[in-house]
Amino acid sequence: MAGRILILLRARLAAQGSDAAFPAAALLMQGFVAAVVCGLVRGEVPPFAYALVALSTAAALVAIPLLGELSRLLVADETGDWIRAQPVRAIELHLARTAHLLIALGVLSLGALVPAALLAKDFSVGARLALVALGLGQSVVLAGALLAVQSLLRGRAQALLVLVQTALFLGVLLGASAGLKLVPGMREWTSPDQAPNLAFFPPAWFAAPLGAFTAQGWASFAAPLSVLLALSCLVALPAPDARRSHAGPSLLGRLLAPARALAARFWVHGRERATFEWLFDALPREREFVLRTYPLLAVPAAFLWISASGESPAAKQGWLALLLFIPGAYIPLLAAHVPGSDSHRARWILDTAPIEDVDVRNGAIKALAVRFLLPFYVLLFAIGCLLGGWTLMAKLALPALVAAVIVLRVTWRRCVTMSPLSVAPDEILVSQDWLGLLATIAGVLALVAVLASRVVTGPLHAIALAALALALEWTLDRRSRAALSPR
Repeated sequence: MAGRILILLRARLAAQGSDAAFPAAALLMQGFVAAVVCGLVRGEVPPFAYALVALSTAAALVAIPLLGELSRLLVADETGDWIRAQPVRAIELHLARTAHLLIALGVLSLGALVPAALLAKDFSVGARLALVALGLGQSVVLAGALLAVQSLLRGRAQALLVLVQTALFLGVLLGASAGLKLVPGMREWTSPDQAPNLAFFPPAWFAAPLGAFTAQGWASFAAPLSVLLALSCLVALPAPDARRSHAGPSLLGRLLAPARALAARFWVHGRERATFEWLFDALPREREFVLRTYPLLAVPAAFLWISASGESPAAKQGWLALLLFIPGAYIPLLAAHVPGSDSHRARWILDTAPIEDVDVRNGAIKALAVRFLLPFYVLLFAIGCLLGGWTLMAKLALPALVAAVIVLRVTWRRCVTMSPLSVAPDEILVSQDWLGLLATIAGVLALVAVLASRVVTGPLHAIALAALALALEWTLDRRSRAALSPR
């Protein structure tokens, strides 16, 4: 049995290729981030607090790949039917997949844990090794928790699974931004019981053995118990299906049906219709696209919401205008993930279609606008109303939506270099060359937001601004169709 498991494990590792087997770039990035964060706090806080910072950083750096590149290791292999036809048992396949996951987790976790252990001040060799071991246990707990969530929510609860994983992604980023503000108060932290509710924070469980741990009760054995429970989940829980599609549109798709029909009737032109309808239905079913792009849109909205919550009514108007316009700077990142698909080998259908590249491009832009940007800006409108700015939202929501569509159209050729759904999600490269472009767009949109919040003071101004934005989009759309490019 052990021999067959080892053969299966070697086959899984070999199938990844040399780059995936040793992710040097990912490890360097993990080590750089961990070194910067730990370097800022070393010598400033006691051992428990340092371990808490190091383990929190490691958890954040591992959780994000678990939601992205490593998420495939948490689900069943799509070649399962072929593999099960081989002379192996189901338990051997499962244990080989679990071993593969643990190896990948260990390699990735060491990228952050080793620099953290080396930078630790006044730590003995044993304490440094313990920090690495505790971090590896924490990574196992994260993987076990995510596997349990996926096993419970996959299938008909796919939308809820996406919501949970997006919330985790946002929690990592918001926690990282807010966590460093707590460092000055951590100089007195020597155990989890010295700060309110700290005993409920999982990294504190694993940092406790490195401090003067005096807490009693469940917190004293939370770390080993959670590791045992996570290992039990990884070994006992069957891997959920890699992908499961359901016939018919989703709830959001049904709600967007009127907008889809109106767009198809008045905005989408003849030869663009095929790409529009195809991407409108296909992109929401691409799990990797949803998991990688929804957080990109949610992050600026979350930060701006937090910033606007504590402001005075006058200052809040500017923040609410930014809430509508600034997310438009992230739209090129959304577009950059359109080429990714788990079914990318079917790209020949698009390659052999009798339509021009400009038709594909315009259809894709309009599908993204109706299927993703429209509901996103409805959500932003609702957030602004909850913050007490419904008047400003009513005046600026439509111009902000059109501005996002214009940004999508203007940056498409530079940021999207391949056909829609034509490559594997892991092969998508976000070029560093146009990050400066995104910063410029963010600056322009911020200026437009501030000016609009001050100039648009009445319904007539709002109508004029919306008409101007719509006229600009109509002009760009017409010019793109007039300049057909040969395939």
